[in-house]
Amino acid sequence: MKVFIFHANAGHGHKKVAEVIEQAFRREDPAKFQVSVFDALDFTPGFFKKIYPAIYYYAVKYFPGVWGFFYELLDLPLVYHILRPLRSLHNRIMGSKLLAYIAGEQPDAVICTHFLSAELIASAKRRRAADTMLFTVITDFYPHSFWVNEGTDRYRVMSEEGAADLRKRGVPDSLIDAGGIPVGSMFCPKNRRREVLTRHALNPNTMTILLTSGSFGLGPQEAVLDALAPFKDNLQCLAVCGNNQPLFERLKARTFPYPVRVFGFVDFMADLMDASDLMIAKPGGATTCESLSIGIPLVTMEPIPGQESRNARLLKIRRTGYEIHKPEDIGPIIQQIRTDPNELTKKRENIKQLAKPEAAQALIRMVLEIAADGHQK
Repeated sequence: MKVFIFHANAGHGHKKVAEVIEQAFRREDPAKFQVSVFDALDFTPGFFKKIYPAIYYYAVKYFPGVWGFFYELLDLPLVYHILRPLRSLHNRIMGSKLLAYIAGEQPDAVICTHFLSAELIASAKRRRAADTMLFTVITDFYPHSFWVNEGTDRYRVMSEEGAADLRKRGVPDSLIDAGGIPVGSMFCPKNRRREVLTRHALNPNTMTILLTSGSFGLGPQEAVLDALAPFKDNLQCLAVCGNNQPLFERLKARTFPYPVRVFGFVDFMADLMDASDLMIAKPGGATTCESLSIGIPLVTMEPIPGQESRNARLLKIRRTGYEIHKPEDIGPIIQQIRTDPNELTKKRENIKQLAKPEAAQALIRMVLEIAADGHQK
């Protein structure tokens, strides 16, 4: 069975989820599946490949309010209905090489973790220019109009809240699967706390906070570390700076009144999560699902208006964590945790109701079931 997985290099999460799905297929039966992962932007003109992620990065970094405004505006049914034909034509022109590749290779199934490829392939299916099963994995907790395309065989969403949103948009219930966003197999509780903290010269018996900022290294990490200073007794922090080298160097050069270990971009985030009591992070879809799978309560920090603010809203509804809008907001949360010994335990119990650690394996089973039902070519 030939399976293509498409992501887009605009934020690290889309690629991460695609790679997790690929690994799950290979673990399932390497001989049965011919799996390939592609960046959809590799099939677009060079200038488009450069500006597409750059626009996203600079918008969320320097103009998050403007980004959020247009994110919500383009999700209004009337606005999107008016603009969709123009947007679809533009994407077909930019993605013509991708569609030609699909037509030539004729995969049995295509899984998209970004809406660009999902829209292109769904449009091709409607024109009978492509004959493949199309699965769209929505990598945030709530969908956006960009994700919804006639011609999709299944939508995978994180939870029932996302499924309800799709139904409101007219997607038949039979096309919706609330099986969760796939996360890597390493993101599961393995009682690594003592081993990990000892390795970094930290005390396993001290409250440990993991502070991250996403792959772009965005967020007020330094100010949050300062805001934690009043709780210096029985507190230590693991600070991950991502690709933000200036921040990494600045934090490494500083002295804090409590133990702080500073990291750049890491490939052992699961270990750090498993060793911590509380995580402070930007609420990107992939990172948030990884924290849920591990079982660590999350403090969402300055969510990007749009997809991240929607993710944070679901966590608040499900009572799995906390939200801060400025660094000093962390103080009352730490005080609450110290005052109530059961505070984090209650959050972890709520997390169990939302987490989907087996999402990748369930996705493979769904693909096979639909193929067996005769939807394959």
